[in-house]
Amino acid sequence: MRTLVVYYSKTGTTKRVAEAVVAAKGCDFVELQFDEKTQTMSAIDPVHNPAEYERVILLAPVWAFALATPMKMYIAEHKSAIAAMKNYDLIVTCGGWGLRGCVRNCRRAIGKPPETALIFKAKQVKRGEFDIRPLV
Repeated sequence: MRTLVVYYSKTGTTKRVAEAVVAAKGCDFVELQFDEKTQTMSAIDPVHNPAEYERVILLAPVWAFALATPMKMYIAEHKSAIAAMKNYDLIVTCGGWGLRGCVRNCRRAIGKPPETALIFKAKQVKRGEFDIRPLV
């Protein structure tokens, strides 16, 4: 199954999880960049169009119990492609809580919840104590 990993990472925590998923699945990825001054999002490698994949795995940090703004922007831009997929997955990283709010964000934006939703606390990721096996 052709899978695309899309992630945004401000501090490197989410990037570490994304790299583990990409290595385990051997799939393509898109890293999002965000300019806080202009509130604009861009993809480092825009060549990978989610419409060309069977599955997408979205990874983002939690900001105020919701998905980080750059991921919300990406979802809005690619809503129809993601909604057309049979399923998609979500992984969020945080300092504490926020998975329910992020799943709610995805359900509202895409029209269906993710098949798998995982949350990893930053401390777990830093120690390498996170399990991506439910996605592999």
